[in-house]
Amino acid sequence: MSKLLSLNGRSGWYDLAERKDLSMGKILQIFVVLIFFAADPAHAGTEGSVYETSYACNDLKGDQRWQATAEIIHKEGDIYTITEKMEGIYSGFSGRISWVATTDFERTKDAVKPLNMDQRIFDSNGKLIAVSKQDFNYTDNVVTCVYEDRVKNTVTKKEFKFSKNIINRLLQGLCGQKLIEDGETSKEIQIISPEPALYNMKLRMIDQEEIEINGRKRKAYKLCFDPMLGVFNFVKVFLPKAFVWHSAEPIFELLKYAGPESSVNSPEVEIISLDKDVTTFIPLPQR
Repeated sequence: MSKLLSLNGRSGWYDLAERKDLSMGKILQIFVVLIFFAADPAHAGTEGSVYETSYACNDLKGDQRWQATAEIIHKEGDIYTITEKMEGIYSGFSGRISWVATTDFERTKDAVKPLNMDQRIFDSNGKLIAVSKQDFNYTDNVVTCVYEDRVKNTVTKKEFKFSKNIINRLLQGLCGQKLIEDGETSKEIQIISPEPALYNMKLRMIDQEEIEINGRKRKAYKLCFDPMLGVFNFVKVFLPKAFVWHSAEPIFELLKYAGPESSVNSPEVEIISLDKDVTTFIPLPQR
């Protein structure tokens, strides 16, 4: 596979001044903070096509906590499904676990909108121990979250009113890519987290730097997910930030994540793509 995607007869490195032009192109690269997709672009956008990838999470000592694979399937029209399968050690759980998490989302010209989420969590013996669900209502701008603890035999339901573009964990990386494509330096979003909780965040462009991924030097844009706390904004100096690195060459794939594993009290980790070549793209909808 080619490592560079040619746009209008061009390929190679793009700097910040050129990002505005790319946003008008007719491609969408699908990546998330925990999802790094790799597939044959010749089949992009066809109904039922599958894009697969893998990634690993390490603690700050370099020891692996968990590893995961993911795929994205085009269902119909502008609707896609992401499925993530994980196994290992994760904050909030004792012992090794595994899960299967699925999100349906709609891709329009203006946004990526999560429609739902279903996550089923298993213990080391394969027994179902928890079910987490999210349902997004864009008529009332409400997301309903239900968490079923099969061990404690409890069910918790919470609803959150959102007022900005909202995403969940599986779609987080798309914000960084969209920021780069549109030539922006910051944007405000809302994120529904696994706890669940609703966070107001500002995604900011920090700098461009060179990082090493899988033994290969890559030029990358460094972005920051910065909490917005209103009148309590001074408190955020005590809160951990999350950073992501996207390739500085089109198609701006997500290369690395550094920050809390889940909630603000979870351990600091690094999540790194295990794919050496990343060329998947999904066309923008035509309507």
